Amino acid sequence: MRHLLGSFLTFHWAAAFALLAMVCVFGSAGGASNALDILGISLPEGNAFTVGSSSSVFLSVTFALVAALFLWAFLTLFLCEPSDQGDPDEVTRVAFAAAAGVLSLMLVLGVMRADAGIFPVIAAVLAAITTSYLAIQAERWAALLTASPEEEDAQEVARSMAMGAAHGAMLSRISGRSDPRGNA
Repeated sequence: MRHLLGSFLTFHWAAAFALLAMVCVFGSAGGASNALDILGISLPEGNAFTVGSSSSVFLSVTFALVAALFLWAFLTLFLCEPSDQGDPDEVTRVAFAAAAGVLSLMLVLGVMRADAGIFPVIAAVLAAITTSYLAIQAERWAALLTASPEEEDAQEVARSMAMGAAHGAMLSRISGRSDPRGNA
């Protein structure tokens, strides 16, 4: 089974950041302010983002870089086998970290300039990115738990059983039960 949710989410974020980069590049005089308007951030007149093209260039390059990372994550998730553990995890982690870094930088710059309304918008986008990352990791973890080993390798079977036991123990701790079988 392919990573359907992971592929969809990484493609979605690649398209979203590519759209923001294109708006910064092809926007009129205030390309950066147009991109921020798409995000829902309205800037007052005379703000640093509306003056000059340096902010448009900076935002377009960072948005394009994040879009390229998400496209790379999409391709690795789409083309790899679900049992692969190394490369897709690392690429996905880098893409989501870059997106969170760009948004955090925008948040810090907006707070330093005392722009009203930047915090709720950036916080909502950061929450959506974090939720997407957690959903992708949950999908990969579920695929690992439900996958039966093709070869009857004792090490793989033991690992799968240990992961299932750890999952059951974690759920019982969260629910407050001390014994996963329901005894006292």
